[in-house]
Amino acid sequence: MLQTVTTTGYDGALPVVNPFNQNSLYRNWDKNQKAASASTSSIGVAQAELDSSDALGWQNIRLVRLKPARMAVTVPASANHSVIVNLSGPMEVDGFFNKRSFTGRVDTNEVAILPAGTSWSYKNHDQGPNDVLLISVRPLFVRGIAHQFQLPYMENSLAPEMGVVSQHILHIAMSLLEELTEANLLGRVYADSLAVCLIVQLIKRFTLRDLQISNGGMAPHKLRKTLGLIDQHVSDEEEGRIAIREIARQVGMSYFHFSRAFKRALGMSPTNYIAEKRIEHAKRLMTDTDLAISEIALRSGFSSQSHFTSSFRRLTGLTPTSFKRCI
Repeated sequence: MLQTVTTTGYDGALPVVNPFNQNSLYRNWDKNQKAASASTSSIGVAQAELDSSDALGWQNIRLVRLKPARMAVTVPASANHSVIVNLSGPMEVDGFFNKRSFTGRVDTNEVAILPAGTSWSYKNHDQGPNDVLLISVRPLFVRGIAHQFQLPYMENSLAPEMGVVSQHILHIAMSLLEELTEANLLGRVYADSLAVCLIVQLIKRFTLRDLQISNGGMAPHKLRKTLGLIDQHVSDEEEGRIAIREIARQVGMSYFHFSRAFKRALGMSPTNYIAEKRIEHAKRLMTDTDLAISEIALRSGFSSQSHFTSSFRRLTGLTPTSFKRCI
């Protein structure tokens, strides 16, 4: 049995706003609610088998949980980018993008990334029940985040990816899923902050995949090693500054050439990139633990709570205390 999920009404239900301008987050709330209701009614899946964020008023992201048992699901082409997170057994995805067909396998807790304009369908290999999260974001919002953070982004380089292993994307998806039960103002703010984190992860992934050496840029294998070293340092909760000179040495570059090549590759300095990674790590600690803000600041590598607070506000528009209240 083939089941179709339509997306009529969604494009109009998701206005693009600046996620860092808190005054703009709810400006069109009444209009969004009406559009969201229309979108929900157009989805051809029984409500017992579908959970959706449509009624929650999320501004920049949409989440649908599909749980149809023993059946395939097909989704027509949409004007939005899609991220599929597979929470059930191995599944096969067939699709059509840019006048070409493709097929790929997505195992449990793996991700498929489908650019706007992709039509696709999926079914489980073992014919068991499906449990799939479908996350949608508008291309204009992606471009806005890329501009906001000065990230390199070429939309014409996007292509479908199957079987992506990303703990970052999985963590964001599961956090969004938890918010489906929170129909309140703070839940909406948190969902929009997660949308920003997701977009940064997607941009970073496509940037690394399609990066080419030009104008003194960094070789892809050296950039991957660099980001891996930074991620390891941040995840190990080491206090103090990350020695950029030591990272440059480990990838076989001079400090001057490394700093310049890194900025050309990612559009930001190593120092700013490290600051963003530390803020991401701090957000996860605030979400997953009951640690005090002062302890989170130290575990995220900040020299003091005041330094942590100023950096957090500069990058997110919120203080750590305000963010924690939104969780």
